[in-house]
Amino acid sequence: MDMNKICRKLKKGFTLVELMVVMAILGVVMTMAAGVLRDAGKGRGIESGVELLESLVTEARATAQGNDTYTRLIIVADPKDTSADTIHLRYMTVQLFRKGNGKGDNFDGTNVAMDGKWVTTSSGVLLPPGVYFSPTFSKPLPREDGAAGSMIGEGVTRLPGRGQVRIYYVEFDEKGRFVAPMADPLNLTCPQRLVLINGKPGKGRKAADGIVPRDTNKDGREVRPAGAKGICLWPNGDVSMLRTDDQVFKDIQ
Repeated sequence: MDMNKICRKLKKGFTLVELMVVMAILGVVMTMAAGVLRDAGKGRGIESGVELLESLVTEARATAQGNDTYTRLIIVADPKDTSADTIHLRYMTVQLFRKGNGKGDNFDGTNVAMDGKWVTTSSGVLLPPGVYFSPTFSKPLPREDGAAGSMIGEGVTRLPGRGQVRIYYVEFDEKGRFVAPMADPLNLTCPQRLVLINGKPGKGRKAADGIVPRDTNKDGREVRPAGAKGICLWPNGDVSMLRTDDQVFKDIQ
């Protein structure tokens, strides 16, 4: 082809139709890319949440061992908080039991609240946006000896700058072992799952704990959150990861 003709063609530029075709193609590509990034972001959000959860468990255990006392990993429970930056089932921090001075009821290592008080030792963290702790799906693993019952405690505590708040918590003893709520020696400690889900504040048929899962799977007659992940706490304090639906929901009744 004559080079002069090619140059003249280039100088004329694109026609309106050609520009519209190019813009349409770009629109499709951008839409597909946005979908991929959104899905990747959701997956990374819950993965980051699991990393935060595991790091606070490590902090709570180390604090217990380093101070020869009990500690708790606490998670705020405030279903009335439906704001965009809600702390309900998203705000986590560590508390240490500061033993009393021996006056009144003596600390005996079994009932940690008899003589002393719980104090917050961490500034706390928020789970990533759209990621929530799920008490409903955080079930203990069944034990061969038949021990059962949730190892997650519930209560009220005072947090700096937040006042009195309701909480869920898991507890560790002086050796960093995961123990039953209030360290009741008659209440055997089962391995306990701590499950995180993608969701949003709300009510409705699919809601649990004031949170509506963003995606769900139907297992038999039960609807469960899709993409849930978390950790499992063992009585000796070890942590294992829950990365699949089978690990998260196995043997949940």
